[in-house]
Amino acid sequence: MDDLPLWKFEARVETFPTKDPALAFSGQKAAQVEEPDPQVDLTLGASGPALVGEHFMVPVTVTARGHAIHFGELKINLVDVRGDGLFSPRESEPFSLDSHNVELLGITGPEGEEESQLGPDKITKIQQSFGLYSVPSLEVGKSWYCKLEIKWHGPKPIMLYVSLGYSLDGTDLNAPRTNIHKSSQIEGKVAVQISHRFMAPFRRDALLPSRSNLVSDSDQLESLPLNETSILLVSAKNCCEVPLQLLSMSIEVDDDKIEKSCSEQLGGGDLLGSAIVVPGEEFKKVFTIIPKVDSSKLQLGSVHLKWRRLSEVESQSGSTSVASWVSTKHKLPDVNVELSPLIVSLECPPYAVLGEPFTYSVKVRNQTELLQEVKFSSVDAQSFVLSGSHNDTAFVLPKSEHILHYKVVALASGLQHLPRVSLTAVRYSAVFQPSTAASTVFVFPSEPHFKIADAEEKKMEPVAAD
Repeated sequence: MDDLPLWKFEARVETFPTKDPALAFSGQKAAQVEEPDPQVDLTLGASGPALVGEHFMVPVTVTARGHAIHFGELKINLVDVRGDGLFSPRESEPFSLDSHNVELLGITGPEGEEESQLGPDKITKIQQSFGLYSVPSLEVGKSWYCKLEIKWHGPKPIMLYVSLGYSLDGTDLNAPRTNIHKSSQIEGKVAVQISHRFMAPFRRDALLPSRSNLVSDSDQLESLPLNETSILLVSAKNCCEVPLQLLSMSIEVDDDKIEKSCSEQLGGGDLLGSAIVVPGEEFKKVFTIIPKVDSSKLQLGSVHLKWRRLSEVESQSGSTSVASWVSTKHKLPDVNVELSPLIVSLECPPYAVLGEPFTYSVKVRNQTELLQEVKFSSVDAQSFVLSGSHNDTAFVLPKSEHILHYKVVALASGLQHLPRVSLTAVRYSAVFQPSTAASTVFVFPSEPHFKIADAEEKKMEPVAAD
């Protein structure tokens, strides 16, 4: 009487007449009706996060441990963890009513499974967030599996609920059924983040009147010079937790007019050896673009990146199934193409030798029908002796070129900054100053002797200097 504060009405209450001890000790008469313990294992094999765009496979295994399974059915439900719902209109289809961030694409059984094994009452029903699939009869000790194919169109966590309902009686379809429930939370994440950047060729810059506008506008389009080469640097960063294998990166257009109005080089072809990008790493590729049409809003197309999750099983087996590759699209913004009145280019040897003079040239090309007045000014550098005009004014004739030469002698070895030369276009009130990288040269203490690789070799070898 000291261990429990309640009266015991049963003679041997310690035998627990019900599974719930609270009912046995409460002093109340209770009848607890329960289903028999299921002796069937239901396993969900989801591993790792799902990546947006890929067909994510979730293995489901059913094993009959203690009794046979008859008239089995699998019910699959996809539920949003945050409660916002799986429906979300996509940016490309703002008025589409059937757009889902996550959808169930299909359910596939084991390879070689015949319809006769599932019985005449086979049920297969697939919706975007619900699925129903028949499970064949299993004897004790047998197992069966299927794969759920789910696709994420956007980053969203979901709860995957799988319910197995079956009967112990193989003759009566209306016999009582036993149900087993399993759930798993799967996080959908973005695999790659693609960005781009427009650049001018090294030591070559075009004067664009739209850039000289003092009013800053965030919505202003990027300007590119007409019939001049521009550099497009595209970067793809691995934002997920698993390594990715990149197959190709290209620029594709949907309209033939775009292809005729712009020339894109190095836009196709597979990557050498299918690059492997680890989490957090960034892959970059350079494209050259030459606009051919003067347009205030020129479409460049889209960057298409083909990638897939790098699986250890696939790498060991050597599987290269085309269906496993995922294509991610990144639309390039429209650009403003205009004729550049002046093109400035710097010419300098790839390296210099201590104490030996070399020529440093500045070229200005006038692409207009007007006479252009250009003012030059140079600033001495501590590591060089400069011979030439420090301040001068030149008139560049229409459709012609003016070259300004400097004789330079290096006084120190290593990576040195050349004398800064700035130009001012009087007509456009624009000032040009070369970047730090463009005005930098490496100075050797003595004449180097290079080992030149064999020209017949396809692979480039590093050049070594003594």
